Amino acid sequence: MEGTPTPATTTTTATAGGQTTEPSGNSDVPEITGPELDVTKFGGPCALLKSDQLATRGVTKPGTERNDPAGTTCQWRPDDRVDGTSFSATFLDKTNGLEGFYENRDKNPVFEPIEVAGYPAVNGDPTDAKSGSCSTAVGTAKGEGFVVQIHVNDEKLPEYTNPCSVSSAIAETIVGNLKG
Repeated sequence: MEGTPTPATTTTTATAGGQTTEPSGNSDVPEITGPELDVTKFGGPCALLKSDQLATRGVTKPGTERNDPAGTTCQWRPDDRVDGTSFSATFLDKTNGLEGFYENRDKNPVFEPIEVAGYPAVNGDPTDAKSGSCSTAVGTAKGEGFVVQIHVNDEKLPEYTNPCSVSSAIAETIVGNLKG
């Protein structure tokens, strides 16, 4: 899917115990004000959604894990590939959380800061977010987060022209799972 941010620019700062990598400091990125959430607490990204949650989205088969430029990804395909919605969840471990989205916002005609279940997030798309695709990135802790990318396959569905409503709903479900 398109819309994956490139890794954020980082600077290395020496500390007493060695070196740490810090974000380049984009002051536009909202801070996490709620409790920090560990996106890896269930293991890989394929564990971010439960089987009953996937079934409500028309997916009954396990997701496929792979590496992505933004981080580890799980891709789910709907049982009905023609009329269903494909989606993925990616750990933002190579983009420093939302930082990469903010640094690359000029490359996305659609860049809408939002909030998902009390956490800073961004809806984005490299085209117009009216053609079935959208990404919702959520910051869950300083320098950490995940992104949900979706593609609504059926042009007749109302979600096709409002795909960010789907990606943000899936992101909200994931945050709920992370909260426990």
